[in-house]
Amino acid sequence: MPGTRSSRPANAATARLLHDEDDAALNAQPIACAEALARTADECQRQRERLARLVARNVGRAELSAAHAIVDTCDLALEECVACYEDACARDSIADEVVRKQASALWHAAREYLRRCSGAEAASQQLRTHDAETFGDLHFAFELEASALLALRHAVSSFVKVRPEAL
Repeated sequence: MPGTRSSRPANAATARLLHDEDDAALNAQPIACAEALARTADECQRQRERLARLVARNVGRAELSAAHAIVDTCDLALEECVACYEDACARDSIADEVVRKQASALWHAAREYLRRCSGAEAASQQLRTHDAETFGDLHFAFELEASALLALRHAVSSFVKVRPEAL
C-alpha cells in the first residue's frame, strides 16, 4: 500500500472531543465506561472493515487517506475509552458479575487490538529493507492485527448480548 501512515492521528484533541459528554459522570460509573468502550470498539472495527473494502477496490489516494484518518481517530478514541474504563474500575466495579466479566473481556480485547495495531505499524516502517524475512515479519504482524480485530469484534458482540442497551 503506498504511503504508510501512522496508526495515531496527529491531533489527540480530536478523539477527546468524541467523548466530551459529561466526562465526570462517565468516569464515575464503570458500566458507562464499558458501554462507551463497546460503542467505540464497534465503530473502530467497522471503520477497519470499510478501509479494507476501499483498499480492495483500489480507490484513489485522497479517499484512502481520508479513510486512514478516520481509522486513526477511531483507534485513538478507543485508547481514550480503555483509559476511562481503567480509571473507573480503579475506583469501583461493576456489580453484575456476568456484565463485569464481559466488560473485562472487551477491555482485554481492546488493549490487545491497540497493541497489535501499533506492532503492525512498526513492522511496516521496516520496509526500507526489502528482503523476504522482513516481508514475512510484516505479514505475521498484520495477521496478528487481523486476529486481534476479530477478537475485538467477538468481545463487542458478547458484551452487547449481556448489555444490549450499550449500542
